Amino acid sequence: RRREIENYVCSQSALEGYAAASAEDETTGPLFEPVEAERRVTAMREAIEEIESALRSLGRGSPWDDAFKASDDFLDPVFRVWFKKLELPNLMAKKNFHELVEHIPVSEIDPEVTEKLDAIARVAGSEAGPD
Repeated sequence: RRREIENYVCSQSALEGYAAASAEDETTGPLFEPVEAERRVTAMREAIEEIESALRSLGRGSPWDDAFKASDDFLDPVFRVWFKKLELPNLMAKKNFHELVEHIPVSEIDPEVTEKLDAIARVAGSEAGPD
């Protein structure tokens, strides 16, 4: 029902979760991880606000709307700005947006996702045949 699959993984919570989790991979131990996670989440919030503000100024709509093209018009710019704020190369290409999935809170998963996955499981189960 949404414009593209990226619209299902595009949420403030998922982006902030990704930012926080990325600190674990980049720190030299648990002592520094909370500080780095907070720095990355703050940078993500700033990047989101910057791109949202630009979209509002341009009259392009909200990245949280179902009909918005989240991949090209929001996620790409957000990650470009976020990595720039962190002074790191942009490691989040469009082909990697699926990494956001694990950071979506269960309460924010669109019911349509569950419906489609259940349908796939039913078809896969009926095609498996007897053991």
